[in-house]
Amino acid sequence: MPRFDDTILRAITDPALIAAQGRVLCFNDSASALFGGLGEGAPLPDALSVPEGGAALIVAGGSCWTCLVSPVRDASLFLLRPAPTCGISDAQLDGVVRRLREQMAQLMLSMQLLERSLPEQTAADRLAGANRALCQMLRLTDRLDLLHELSTAAFVYRPAPLDLAGLCRQTADVSSSLLEGAQIDLTYESPLSSLLVSGNADLLQKLILELIANAGRAAGRGGALRLTLARRGDRALLTLSGGGAQDGGRPLAEVLSGSAPSGRIPLAGEGSGVGLALVRHILTLHGGTLVMERQDGVSATVSLPTVKSTAPARVESPCTDYSGGLPPELTALADVLPPESFTSLEL
Repeated sequence: MPRFDDTILRAITDPALIAAQGRVLCFNDSASALFGGLGEGAPLPDALSVPEGGAALIVAGGSCWTCLVSPVRDASLFLLRPAPTCGISDAQLDGVVRRLREQMAQLMLSMQLLERSLPEQTAADRLAGANRALCQMLRLTDRLDLLHELSTAAFVYRPAPLDLAGLCRQTADVSSSLLEGAQIDLTYESPLSSLLVSGNADLLQKLILELIANAGRAAGRGGALRLTLARRGDRALLTLSGGGAQDGGRPLAEVLSGSAPSGRIPLAGEGSGVGLALVRHILTLHGGTLVMERQDGVSATVSLPTVKSTAPARVESPCTDYSGGLPPELTALADVLPPESFTSLEL
């Protein structure tokens, strides 16, 4: 059998060994710790029955490893690397979101063509539920995509002065009209005609809509929500109250964590649990805080730093719209609104 200088082999931190004709020639300390009984001339461990030039997932020492086999002179080099056994990689998540976008775009097109081919009343009766499910899928994909984007180092946050009062007023007006279909009353009250904060308008709108959607789900049919905006010193205080009739009295710490009650898997209608994770990321970027308390149901107050009216404005390029032109309020409230609100989608 050929002999090898194992100096380089022993410098490798991952388990590695060289074998020929089913016998071990040399190995490093990591391989010795992983496979007991290794020795020069000892049989190759059964787990390493991998052809030369191949790769395999193997289990050794209670862990999963990726095994790569490469030719070296008249023998084979076996190099093991820890295999990812939990979570999802960034590349895999990017692939999932991309495929979801492609499939929803095709579904949107198919739904529109189907609606045009059916009599008006027939389309209204048969497509409302499917349109609602489409908006729910779009909402979940948008949140997953944005949450992943905010979690990566590639995201660049470029804050700019914006009118929070105008943003709240516009978002509340559209949301209030939509929530009427769910028999939920949303009112907006503020003595302020304008209030400047520094941030990203799209992200802050998503934050407001997440709070409204969660409060609407907790309030249930016949519920009443109240959105207020005030200024206290150099902070803007945005408060949403009235939710909580349907939350079962869950501890607020558990609600803020976004976890399912008692750590169990969320049931139908409880949401995916990523909404408040998204809110936390947005608050962190904007230097804000979120306080929840039980007062007229559950009251949620967001505090954001304000800026002076002399702060320089900046022009921002529009973001890519993946929603086919659907109002962001419609997709954000898709879990709360009844199917009748989705009778016809103007894309």
